[in-house]
Amino acid sequence: MKNRIDRRQFLKGVGVSLALPMMESWVPRSLAAAAPPGQLKRLVCIGTYLGFYQDAFFPQQAGANYEMPPTLAPIAKYREKMSIFSGLDHRGRNGHEGWRAWMTGSATGSVSMDQLVADHVGAHTRYSSIQVTCGNPPGDARLSYTKEGVALPMVGRPSVFYQTLFRSDSDKSRIDYLLKGNSSVLDGVLEEAQSLQRKVSRRDQKKLDEYLASVRDVEKKLQKQRTWLEKPFPKSDYVLPQFDPISPELALECETVMYDLMALALTTDSTRVLTFLVPGWSQVFNIEGRRLSAGYHGLSHHGNEAKKIAEYNMIGREHVKRFGLFLDKLQAHRDADGRSLLDSTAVVLGSGMGDSNTHDNTNLPTLLVGGGLPHGKHWAIDRQAANPRKLGDFYLSLMQGYGLEIDRFAGASHNLNECFS
Repeated sequence: MKNRIDRRQFLKGVGVSLALPMMESWVPRSLAAAAPPGQLKRLVCIGTYLGFYQDAFFPQQAGANYEMPPTLAPIAKYREKMSIFSGLDHRGRNGHEGWRAWMTGSATGSVSMDQLVADHVGAHTRYSSIQVTCGNPPGDARLSYTKEGVALPMVGRPSVFYQTLFRSDSDKSRIDYLLKGNSSVLDGVLEEAQSLQRKVSRRDQKKLDEYLASVRDVEKKLQKQRTWLEKPFPKSDYVLPQFDPISPELALECETVMYDLMALALTTDSTRVLTFLVPGWSQVFNIEGRRLSAGYHGLSHHGNEAKKIAEYNMIGREHVKRFGLFLDKLQAHRDADGRSLLDSTAVVLGSGMGDSNTHDNTNLPTLLVGGGLPHGKHWAIDRQAANPRKLGDFYLSLMQGYGLEIDRFAGASHNLNECFS
């Protein structure tokens, strides 16, 4: 009962309502019903693979009167539209392999928070969710996972992301052919799998049931794609760069383009759930006309050397500058109800890496912007409290804000609704 009361209090604090989905003329009548008024509408999760320097990301003061930390200074103008959280993590595995737990709570494979939201709001858009990155990130760098614990692929080339959003009508026949072909293949797979159910052991039958559930999920997605195929893709005059900047040395340039396309994905209502992995390799960046002394990954293992920390923070600020330009685009765009798109979109910026120098995954950087929520504070969570809150509690509040009836996630069973009331 307590969770239900907290949830109502949270939803009251959200205060966001859209009478109609944006670009309604593109939405098939059968999919046109929007989420109930008073709930969050869109979700964007952005994770930086090599994290941030904690002392430059978290304010020294808790509450509303904090001094803006250096890394977040480029978005200081959004102070009243953002909340900073320190002290949150999953109490889980350290190291790069622990990164996979950022949105799941489990490094060994579990459903991610964004996909639970996508299952709830994704029927209203052409794509339930879109996952993007820059180039080909390291193997452990994954954000989104299905209910079966399978990592979802990410689009790493801006040109492919653009084509996904703005296909030409001439592609319709080819796409329809592929969809029909995949449907026939699925029919055969289902028939064979169902015939096996009577012949396998109980343990194998459980595995087979999970497999069939995955196949049926793919079947639903194919059916949805065929429904949307009857509607024209949106048009855009956005000009892509002459080539995809996907080499590690051009990662910052790629980041800028990906943010532009993410904004277009939201403003055209092509999707309402986006994840963006900001990767990190050993590339040596040129920032403000200066070539840094070491590679990005090397700087993240700074060994507490002042020069390396300063350069690591320079890269962190560059990430935040580009993030700020993305927020500017959401703030400037008005939705069907005349509100800024930022006010109906919860934007999470953070990392699955707490202290990259030691590969420690405690006290993960966590920033929430937008969503029409009460903001303006640094919430310093006491990790030593009798019932300490976890990052999963933060995710519970978010998911409840989208209308999900959920009270447990990633080892957490409370929420942080008191931060949004």
